Amino acid sequence: MKRSIFCILILSSLFACNHKKENTPIYNIETESKYEISEEDSIITMNQLGTNYDTLINRIRKKGDREAYMELFYHLMESTREEQTDSVMALSKIMAQKYHYETAYFDYFTALCKKQNIEVYYEDYMSIDISKMDKTSKKMAEDWLQQMIKNKIITKQQYDSIRK
Repeated sequence: MKRSIFCILILSSLFACNHKKENTPIYNIETESKYEISEEDSIITMNQLGTNYDTLINRIRKKGDREAYMELFYHLMESTREEQTDSVMALSKIMAQKYHYETAYFDYFTALCKKQNIEVYYEDYMSIDISKMDKTSKKMAEDWLQQMIKNKIITKQQYDSIRK
């Protein structure tokens, strides 16, 4: 009896291991052809939205929901350059000014600098150089940094070490 149960377990595990999943045909709109994607080929990004985009926006605007902000922020960082800068700036400005979310102050400034191709390393404020920005962007950056000082997000010394 024990031997037959053992054999059944062995056989069932062998059949389970040999189960092969079929590839899923996908239609490519651009080339108008079908190609196969196996399970190994499928791509899932870490930052896919788990919640509807509009719902996240509303939670951010109306409630200052930090989780919604972070979910949308990381989603936008995997998007187009414009979304990485303009959209992040709009959302982070709301979270910073209306809900006093410290991280959003840094996100706004980083996005503004990224828009001007300026690297930002908060570990070394002396490495930040906003002197290369156009006049309008530079004014925005300086005004934002002043708000950060006023709200005690950065110190006056950190501000002074940034090249202007």
